[in-house]
Order: sequence, then C-alpha cells, then structure tokens
Amino acid sequence: MTETREEARPRRGLSWVILIVVFIAGYAWMTRGTVSPFIDEPAPPLSLAVAAGAEPGDPRRVTLAEMEDEVVVLEFWASWCGACRRTTPILNDLRDEFADEAIAFYAVNVEPIDRQRLQAAHAAFGARFPSLHDRTGEVQRRYAIKSLPTVMVVDRAGVVRWASTGVPSKMRLRSAISKALN
Repeated sequence: MTETREEARPRRGLSWVILIVVFIAGYAWMTRGTVSPFIDEPAPPLSLAVAAGAEPGDPRRVTLAEMEDEVVVLEFWASWCGACRRTTPILNDLRDEFADEAIAFYAVNVEPIDRQRLQAAHAAFGARFPSLHDRTGEVQRRYAIKSLPTVMVVDRAGVVRWASTGVPSKMRLRSAISKALN
C-alpha cells in the first residue's frame, strides 16, 4: 500500500528536525576546544613584517614583546575566509571606538600567498588596520590556531585575556578590550 501525501508530510517534517539536530551536534563537536589554550597565559612570541595597511610612521615589523603598555587585538585570517571578511567591519568599528586608548589592532594572514594577493585581499576586506604576514604558518602553529577567523586580546602585560573563533560578538570583544585596558 502506498502513502498519501498527507501521511508522508509528518515524516518529512521529522526528517528536517533530525537533520537540523544532527547538523547542530556535528558543528558543536567540530568546534569544541577551538578557544585558545593560552587564555590567562603569556602570548607566544610574535614578530612579523607588516604586509598591508601600514600608515606613514608605522613600524615595518611588529614584535609583540616590544608592545609593552599596549593592548593588542590579533585577528588570524585568510583571503578565502568569508567569516574573516565579516569580522573586519567589527574590528574597524572597535578600532575607531578605542582610538584614544593604548591599543593596537593587527590582522595576521596565515596563507603562503604573495604580497600582492595579500594586499588585494586586505583592501577588498576594507581593513583599516595593518595586516601582518605569517607565510610559513609558524605563528599560526605557535598560537594553536585551528579555525579562522580567530580573534585574541592580549593585555598590556602580554597575557592572552580573550579569544574567539568565528565572527566575534562585537559586544563581547568590546568588553574584553575594556577589561584588558583596565
């Protein structure tokens, strides 16, 4: 005996619910443990060349150890990353909001691409803060970055105080920056 359309509808609806639950569970499983293992620990060493977005007078190389008395916000990104593109306006806004504070925003590109491609992606994303280039992935490994984008807040003492994977909540990032400044 074959089912009528009316009899098949409840099963189809149940199938969608099951599919959504499986998707959410899978996503939760895949993203578990992606927050930085360095929370409340000293940030690993970082010394990278500025590859895009430098303004006159900016250093040619950024070294975290030389940024005493500044809060540093790092965004690890790649040119193909759609979530990274959506993170840039949040960081731009917060950079403007905290312009009078001792805070530095840097994007860290983790791709083995040439400088021209990095600069084109940086411009296409509309970033108003410099991008550093981790061409070899050494800094990415050192910071245990497994997901892009990853945004970190490093306080004035060089300690990682906050980290987030995916597009960060502007409100939570603002709060983390404020806490690191105080």
